[in-house]
Amino acid sequence: MSQPPNSIKTHTLSEAESLLTRLNDAIIGHAKWLTEWNTNIICETPIADKYISEDSHRDCYFGQWYYRERANYLHQKSEFAAIEELHRTIHNKMSALAKKINRGGSITRTEYESFIDSEVSFSESVINLRDELYKFLLSFDNLTGVLNRQAFIHILEQEYARVIRFDEPCCVVLMDIDNFKNINDEFGHAAGDKALISIASFIIANLRPYDSICRYGGEEFLICMPKTSLEMAHTIIERIRKEMSQKKICVLEDNCIKIPASFGIAPMSAEEELKNTIEHADKALYRAKANGRNKVEVWAENA
Repeated sequence: MSQPPNSIKTHTLSEAESLLTRLNDAIIGHAKWLTEWNTNIICETPIADKYISEDSHRDCYFGQWYYRERANYLHQKSEFAAIEELHRTIHNKMSALAKKINRGGSITRTEYESFIDSEVSFSESVINLRDELYKFLLSFDNLTGVLNRQAFIHILEQEYARVIRFDEPCCVVLMDIDNFKNINDEFGHAAGDKALISIASFIIANLRPYDSICRYGGEEFLICMPKTSLEMAHTIIERIRKEMSQKKICVLEDNCIKIPASFGIAPMSAEEELKNTIEHADKALYRAKANGRNKVEVWAENA
């Protein structure tokens, strides 16, 4: 299924960590590239063609990362887009200075300081982007790898604004693992943690790319399903519930158990505050629990 325009993709902790690792590698690569350049300047050796090429900004260590990076999160950041022009400016100045040296000329202090100023601006922008990624990592629940409650509220607010502005359907789903306390009591808290991790991974794998999920409380997860009618949300969640209830999760090496869950679904509405929608999903979840658990219930005003 294709992703709706302007929808928000769910990211995971592992994706965020991978993004940060790749960015750090690109920063280290840029430092090596700059060192090679300065070594040539200081030693007055001929400047290699790779510093003069029109595509040098694409071929250098940092450029190879930048133009191959496909992470939606980074492309949504203005800092990421600004880096391209700053990086290209560095290479344009580097190329001009390299050509001058290869013609037998010498670099003036003003020319070199202009190059360094561009490098400083570029480095500051890259560090700001890296700092944003560090903050992004704090948006995740360290155990399950899904978004935490605080970060998820921002996504809900964005989708709620879209519901109000464009009258688009959107549903909120509250999920609670049935009898979770029994898992902790019988197998221990480490087994309970393993169950939470496995269930979170299962839900992520079975949601659509633009659906979002967070750990809302101990064994509760909150899901946002943009551009989704109540009927469609029910169909999707019922499928997930059914498959999850049949899936065996090995909480210990020799103990694999089925871990069902209950779900409550509520539609977002321009006439209702966002907090009310979450409360509606919670009431539907309560009804699913009261009706025997391992069920999907939809909020209805008179139910």
